[in-house]
Amino acid sequence: MTGITNARDAESTATSSLSIDGVMTPTTGTGDSSIQEWLRSSNIAPSPSSNDEFQRNVTEHLGSLRVTRLSDPRSNDTFLIIDKSQNRILTCHDGNLHLEHLNTDKPISKCSQWLCTERDGFKGFKNVTGRGFLGHDIWWDFYAKVPHHKGWESFTLSRKEGGYYWIQCLDWWTLWQVSARSDGRGLVAERDGGTLWEFVKVHE
Repeated sequence: MTGITNARDAESTATSSLSIDGVMTPTTGTGDSSIQEWLRSSNIAPSPSSNDEFQRNVTEHLGSLRVTRLSDPRSNDTFLIIDKSQNRILTCHDGNLHLEHLNTDKPISKCSQWLCTERDGFKGFKNVTGRGFLGHDIWWDFYAKVPHHKGWESFTLSRKEGGYYWIQCLDWWTLWQVSARSDGRGLVAERDGGTLWEFVKVHE
């Protein structure tokens, strides 16, 4: 690490003092240039993870909505659920699920918005318009028709690189991934692999 090598250089650039929490901070009477030099000489720079975290918390507009991309799904927040690979958004019409291509030039319907809930440690997703919970039946056909969050409407989330998620559901003692059908006609459970989903938080 490149540093200030002697006391005379340090005095001519900036002096340091200990703050209450023990962190070295620059104190100088020569203005911002000395502070910047002290920061450069200390090799202080944001880490890549800090930059990623900053980017994930930036609020922007998506269609007609004010959103935060790559959000962590938390209960009582509303989300868009997007298939990363195909840029398709999970949508519900009359309880039936579809994957529709995301068009940011048009308003995004409430049919594509999901309220995140939690019950017994499992996540649930309630469609804002239809009021039905995302779930499946005994034949593993997925829908959003029932008004309750019980076993077949319960999911776990596995966070992956880049801030994306697998949505998973239990089949006895095995977790299966909930994936988008290639033709866009709803969802399917997969044992291996799985769709990477982006959760986009919708702000009021």
